[in-house]
Amino acid sequence: MRSDGNTLQSEESARRSGEGSIGRYGVVGRLAMGGMAEILLGRLLGPSGFERVVVIKRVLPHLAQQPSFTSMFLDEARIAAAIRHPNVVQVHELGQDGGELFLVMEYLEGESLHGLMRRLTLFGERLPPALVAHIGAEACAGLHAAHELPDADGNPSGLVHRDISPQNVFIGYDGSVKILDFGIAKAADRITQTEAGTLKGKFSYMSPEQCLGDPLDRRSDLFALGIVLYEAVTGRRLFHREAQLKTLDAVVRAPFPTPSELDVELPAALEAAILRALERDRDARFETAAEMRRALAEARLDGPAVPDEALAELMQRLFADRIEEKSEMLRRVRAGSDITSVPEAEIDVEIELPTVGALPAPSRPEPAPERAPSPLRRLGWIVAVILAAGLTTIVALSVQPDEPGPMAQAPALPTSAGAAAPPSPAPVAAPAEPETVSLHVDSDPSGAQVQIDGEDAGETPLDVQLAREADPVVVHVSRGALEAEERIVPDRDQHVRVILVEPAPRPRARRRRTRRAPTPTAPPAPADDGFARFD
Repeated sequence: MRSDGNTLQSEESARRSGEGSIGRYGVVGRLAMGGMAEILLGRLLGPSGFERVVVIKRVLPHLAQQPSFTSMFLDEARIAAAIRHPNVVQVHELGQDGGELFLVMEYLEGESLHGLMRRLTLFGERLPPALVAHIGAEACAGLHAAHELPDADGNPSGLVHRDISPQNVFIGYDGSVKILDFGIAKAADRITQTEAGTLKGKFSYMSPEQCLGDPLDRRSDLFALGIVLYEAVTGRRLFHREAQLKTLDAVVRAPFPTPSELDVELPAALEAAILRALERDRDARFETAAEMRRALAEARLDGPAVPDEALAELMQRLFADRIEEKSEMLRRVRAGSDITSVPEAEIDVEIELPTVGALPAPSRPEPAPERAPSPLRRLGWIVAVILAAGLTTIVALSVQPDEPGPMAQAPALPTSAGAAAPPSPAPVAAPAEPETVSLHVDSDPSGAQVQIDGEDAGETPLDVQLAREADPVVVHVSRGALEAEERIVPDRDQHVRVILVEPAPRPRARRRRTRRAPTPTAPPAPADDGFARFD
């Protein structure tokens, strides 16, 4: 470590805080813990009273030790650090220190849009449509700056966020709007967080092409932003379902009501912009974020003359308690006092919001586009990040096109052409279900040992027959120190593909059961109740 003035001051700052240091930054305390990194509050002290309060994103040790993850993270983060735009959080530094991999970003005073929507629900309020349009327009400005970013040779970098969600749209107490976490979502696709509920949120904001494993482009981010704006203006979750596959299925093909059909009063221009962003055919969406921004700017013309001031007033009214709490923390940080606690994210209440749910297909058939096959036939490779306790796994699930899972039904409402997917074919009598189902398991690298509920099943690539039933089984795949694990319900033929990684350093409990002999078919699982926590 260098012994320049800044570093010595940082070490003194770290000593006072009792949290250590990262590079030349003293660590004040932890803000949050995620599946890929811990988020820390840090400070840098320099000569003549110079001080900077920052946020440090430190990659978890077991990931920082994986060369493939580190290389991808550094490549993407270098590109993101080059973005200079008021609507994108600023990355100050990207570094490695003693085996630690970290990003240093500007410290922002505010809340995520996710936190704002939770607090509005607590107060029995809804975000005014004009402010939804303003937030969307500002987010589009940041997205466009990133999408247009050239690489070192002046060529388009092709940067796509991949993880636009309410958690990654930040609203400052001053009314500013910023996009978070550019440049790390691609690396994050290699891992998964082991906390319950994480994956539901991620799946709920994917684009259809992301669910289907197709290449992504800037229009994929616009679809995700369309979901965010739909939920902000209606106060309802759009594609969230209780089961992961149902969520993916909903994104790809479930019809949904327009906001006005849910009795939400909003400008026609705003509704049109949201529905265009939500077109499943990406060629029918906005071509660029700049084009979407112009449409949203038109929709906010009837709103406040200075929308950022109106947004600031709303934030300061709703979060007066947290503003005071954070201000006191910063006063203590700048005075060099010990910090006993750091305010966490907006997690103070359990809020439940209704889910829009699936609607029946329109009774009047509409011609399907000729340019692409039906999404029902393309769900054979749904790319997903699957929860596995103590493990990090990427899985591709194969869903049989003629066996979509049951979905929660909302009251039948007419749906717009833009909101509805092409209707399904007329139902036909289904043959009796066989007593067994086929499971194909692939791994990267191949030649890995497969255990199903603790019993050796063979080596990848593997084809095996399982008893058809409604209870999940555990598929564990390992090769040397690398492993992955997935729970599946053997109620249909499936294809599971896993990427083997080093497990997180924590114990894993695995049930060992025998389920290889055929058993009677279990009754189907109950349908979703139509309600979902916004957490």
